Amino acid sequence: MTRILSLIGTLALVGCQVVEMDAQTAAAIATAAGDTEGAACFTALEPIVGTTPKGLLAKFEVARAGQMVIENGPCAPLAAGLLIHLLNKIPGTP
Repeated sequence: MTRILSLIGTLALVGCQVVEMDAQTAAAIATAAGDTEGAACFTALEPIVGTTPKGLLAKFEVARAGQMVIENGPCAPLAAGLLIHLLNKIPGTP
């Protein structure tokens, strides 16, 4: 199940042009709300979603780094809720 959630999250990160992601603002909101896990997660996601990959290797690294942050990194405690939210933002997702 964790692998499936990780794959879904990675695909969402690779398709970040479709979903507007502002990890820096999310981290600031989490910090202000006292959500230390959220702040750590969004701070770790910022370099991944903050740039648009142009080539194949960059897209691969976005997917790989995103998987690491989501599966084993600071986003692990938030992964399920974050992924459900992201999936709800992708057009055509049930």
